[in-house]
Amino acid sequence: MENNTENEPYDGNSNGNGKCQNPSGTGSSARNINKCETLEDGISAFMHWLNSEDKKSLSGENSIVLMKFMNDRHTILYDTTLHTQLEVQINNGIPFCKYCNQDDCAHVGFAIEVEQLFGHSRGGGAEQNAEDLLEI
Repeated sequence: MENNTENEPYDGNSNGNGKCQNPSGTGSSARNINKCETLEDGISAFMHWLNSEDKKSLSGENSIVLMKFMNDRHTILYDTTLHTQLEVQINNGIPFCKYCNQDDCAHVGFAIEVEQLFGHSRGGGAEQNAEDLLEI
């Protein structure tokens, strides 16, 4: 397999670097913003979101915003960088991002934190909005 150079967007086929690029396929922008990088990026995004003033804002203050959560089933997120709503499914306790087709992207990291903070404590298995979870 030939390695992808830094100038070329990841096409999802050749080098297996596990990183999502912007869907348009253009190179990196002047601002290298987290799109769906590492689990650690997702944990950091969760902490930023949790401490933000407006947890519902999709304007970009938060790189990832919690939309809906259903314990041990799925988490619906909005990625403000990608301008996309996406789903992280939980199958047999294993989270998987349907947008990135990965189990170790930032969306998964964010969803793991949501599961740890809100899972098994509220809702009784019903899908809940972020407002319900945070009582905002």
